[in-house]
Amino acid sequence: MMHARSVAASRLQVLVCLSNPRGLVLVSEVLTREGFAITTASTPGEFEDAIRFGGFCAIVTVTETAEIIRHIPRWPFIDIRQFIREWTDEETGRRTCLFDRAAFVDQILLTAGNISPALPGGM
Repeated sequence: MMHARSVAASRLQVLVCLSNPRGLVLVSEVLTREGFAITTASTPGEFEDAIRFGGFCAIVTVTETAEIIRHIPRWPFIDIRQFIREWTDEETGRRTCLFDRAAFVDQILLTAGNISPALPGGM
C-alpha cells in the first residue's frame, strides 16, 4: 500500500547533485523509497548532461554546488543541509547528526507544487 506522499511523488523527477558519494547514495535511496524518480550527478559535467534532458521538479544539492545552478533562470533547488541537524554531546564531546527526512520530502513536494518542471535546456 502506497502512502499519500508516495503517490504524490511517484511522477516527480528530482536531480540529486552532490559531490559526496555517500551523501549522493543516501539521498537517492531516501527519495527512491518515497517514490520519486531520481537522476544523479556528482560532477559539473554530469550536471550539465542531466539538465539537457530537463523535466526536473527540483534539484537537491548543497549551497556550494548551487552556484553552478544559478545561471539557469528559475531553477528550483533545495539545499540538503537545511535538513541536517547537528549537535555535540556536552558530556562526551561527540558530534551527532540527524536528517529530517519528512521535512526534506515535504519541501520537495512543496517546491514541485509551486513550479512547472524545468524544460530541456534550462527552461
